[in-house]
Amino acid sequence: MYDIEERYYKLNHNFIKMLGLWPCQKTYFARIQKILFIGILCGYIIAQLLSFLTMQFSVNLLLKVLSFVFPTLFVTIKYCTFIIQADNVKHLVEQIRYDWKLVKGKLEIDIIKKYADNVRFITMIAIVCCHCGILCYITLQLLPLILNVIAPLNESRSLKLIAVTEYFLNREKYIWVMLLHEIIAVYLRMVTLCSTIMAIMMYILHACALFKVASYRMENAIQEDVLAIRNPLKEYLLYQRIVHVVLIHRRAIGYIELWISSFTVPFTILILIGVSSLSVNLFHLLQLIIVTDDVNEMYAVFMSVILHFSYMFIINYGGEIVQNHGMQVFEATYNGLWYAAPPRTQKLVLFIMQRAIVKINLTCGNIFVASLEGFLTLASTAVSYFTVIYSTR
Repeated sequence: MYDIEERYYKLNHNFIKMLGLWPCQKTYFARIQKILFIGILCGYIIAQLLSFLTMQFSVNLLLKVLSFVFPTLFVTIKYCTFIIQADNVKHLVEQIRYDWKLVKGKLEIDIIKKYADNVRFITMIAIVCCHCGILCYITLQLLPLILNVIAPLNESRSLKLIAVTEYFLNREKYIWVMLLHEIIAVYLRMVTLCSTIMAIMMYILHACALFKVASYRMENAIQEDVLAIRNPLKEYLLYQRIVHVVLIHRRAIGYIELWISSFTVPFTILILIGVSSLSVNLFHLLQLIIVTDDVNEMYAVFMSVILHFSYMFIINYGGEIVQNHGMQVFEATYNGLWYAAPPRTQKLVLFIMQRAIVKINLTCGNIFVASLEGFLTLASTAVSYFTVIYSTR
């Protein structure tokens, strides 16, 4: 499994380790990482909320602050979730290792390798996009200094923080300290969001690979060459093949259930925060387009809105493919030669069909099902809240 991890999951694991969230990493340094990163994120939230103490309160100020606070709070809760659920995350990783040993035959190994390769590919794309976005953000933050060199004016352009913050320090004297805190917090927020969602997609795609292997086994369980064998050897061979299908199918279902039990409560909370955050950011973006010409802030809020929609789509698309792969087992069973099998074998196949016809859903507290329909529901809810906020401004 070490060679497999090095080839397919190394990039994902390295970023998780960098954040101190690797479940097998329980060193003193990892604990310091967790405390430091949580401190940076929480400090960034507190610095923004403290602005209410020194500025005149208004609805616009509230929405402006919340548009930056909500995404940071979202990432902070998600970061803490991976810490709290470290044992379950470790169990998920260990089951992946065991399942790689469980599959038999070149075709089954190729199936599970294909899904692992997809994990590596989307992780690479996500990391590249994440760092490109951060680079653009830093460039915009340092744009006044760049313009001072390229196109100097009589007076030097001053640096300005995008988010509304209050550190109770001399802003001109300690602007670099504040700017450094903001850049580190944004970078940490982006990398945490990217790394954790890629880890979740790794778990989802592994479960899909197990369902695919179960479908492949079911398609090849009842074949004409086996049906031509006389009893009792025929029934014995069919029984063994169906047992192998049931084992891998149950492992896939058990893997999904473990994932759901680990993340149901925090994901329910994250859904509420995420929808609220998207609504506030949509309103803030509209205000910036209509009222101001602050390019830096407009870019930050626009990217935040894109990230909200992207995150919701990825998670819900993961739920959709889990449903589809679960139904593939039923289709493979139904389209097989079960009708030509002995009566006892047909009864076993019937049990598989009864279980496989039940949709495998990624749920959050039995109130939300991750799917493309769920994505549309979340998006429409966020837009509805946005219209309510706009109508009451």
